Amino acid sequence: MSEKKVSASFVYWKTHAVYAKFCEYRLHQMVPGIKEIIEEYTKRTSSTGVKATTLYQAVKVIQKYKPKFLLECGTGTSTVVLAETLRQLKSKDKGYSPRLISMESISKWHEMAVDLFPSGYSDFVEIRLGEREKFEYSMFRGYRHSNIPKHDYDFVFLDGPNYEDDFGSSCCMDAVYARLESNVPSMYGVADTRVSSVFVMQNIFGIRSMPFYSPLRSCTFKIDQAVKTPRLVSTDFQSSIFGRVMVKPRTFFETD
Repeated sequence: MSEKKVSASFVYWKTHAVYAKFCEYRLHQMVPGIKEIIEEYTKRTSSTGVKATTLYQAVKVIQKYKPKFLLECGTGTSTVVLAETLRQLKSKDKGYSPRLISMESISKWHEMAVDLFPSGYSDFVEIRLGEREKFEYSMFRGYRHSNIPKHDYDFVFLDGPNYEDDFGSSCCMDAVYARLESNVPSMYGVADTRVSSVFVMQNIFGIRSMPFYSPLRSCTFKIDQAVKTPRLVSTDFQSSIFGRVMVKPRTFFETD
């Protein structure tokens, strides 16, 4: 490996490490007691958990917008963090009544999550097994969890399911599916290092809806209502002066 590549890689990971430390510090400030809750939970689980950068961004969005129906795609340590965040919000605002649906596609992980999940959150958190199934939207192919309850989701935490198959790699499509099924003006969410999913969603919902900066290793998004069955024609695309073909902004959005 060349010296320039080593230097670039060092800067990349150093940037991420510094940001991760900041996010961990802020997460512990924003959700008092969460450090001890995470440590206690991780002692009993073999789940790898989610990066502090992603958890911090998720908590920040939830505390700001107080979503009513939350969909988590990939159960684990993150479920406990989201649940505790919601519990603390509920204790401060008695009129706030959120519901978190956590989907897991692998039976072994689902069973472990159900067994280990603290009982204090059971009145507003549901952990479901939803085996992955193929989902297509326009020209894009990916996977989503089956068995997702029908709700008007206004927040999605994207960390699964596995998108590798016999044909190679695709993406996680749960957020796209939830957006199409939910009758809310805007849906907020966080994606945890699902770069292929971010790429597809940027093409559907626009780069401004979910800017992604690689050293951060995760991103937040805000997406509006989308056309359920788009039919694209050549005029729905545009090319740059460098010859790159792109979908025109808002091609997939519902119009007034």
